[in-house]
Amino acid sequence: MFVKMMNDRAKELGLQDTNFKNCHGLDEANHYSTAYDMAIMAKELVKHTKIFEFTSIYEDYLRKGTDRSFWLVNTNKLVRFYPGVDGLKTGYTSEAGFCITATANINDMRIITVVMGEPDSDTRNKDVSSVFDYVYAQYGLQKIVDTETVLEEVNVEKGKVESIGIVAKEEVNDLYNKNDGTGNFTYDVEIDNLKAPLSKGDVVGKLTLKEDNNVIRTIDLTVKEDVKKANIFELYLRYLKQIFN
Repeated sequence: MFVKMMNDRAKELGLQDTNFKNCHGLDEANHYSTAYDMAIMAKELVKHTKIFEFTSIYEDYLRKGTDRSFWLVNTNKLVRFYPGVDGLKTGYTSEAGFCITATANINDMRIITVVMGEPDSDTRNKDVSSVFDYVYAQYGLQKIVDTETVLEEVNVEKGKVESIGIVAKEEVNDLYNKNDGTGNFTYDVEIDNLKAPLSKGDVVGKLTLKEDNNVIRTIDLTVKEDVKKANIFELYLRYLKQIFN
């Protein structure tokens, strides 16, 4: 049942070259994946940031404080020896060789690197480190839109608050080559007429992102926080306030 769930999720992620036959990862007929598919899985995993509380640990006791405690060292040595690396998973089987799906976060730019079929763990770590060295030397990340910055303040009909901040539902960044410099980005905001109640996550408009005046992406907008509907008494007091002001 669990293996079926794994394969169903792989299909949801659009993985075309992955098929699970077990959940432990050991060699088995028709059990396979690719570096690309592993990177997509890792991209989905790192959305759950709590995972780094575990994958970033290099060494620690398991069952600490009991008579069954033992010392465990992370097989991902890069967690200790490459600044910024905080995960994710190593592996080895006779058919797959030495593999690793590694991720690093330096200057708010997260990179995921996958290598497979390496002859030993030292070569595996060296190749991943070389990729990180190259990417961080050649590329930078420009934040264009985040999910916290209020883009506009908009009136809310019949809301407990008269207006609410509008934010993007997702963060947008631009990966640029440091030799070329950053792009020139602008955006237009289109917001619906807002009427309470509203919940954070509700789509209330669109942001059209442009680079050099060319549309490159459209992003959903939402309210910064929930807006409850005002009761009749609150609406009456607001009406009186407007009259006497």
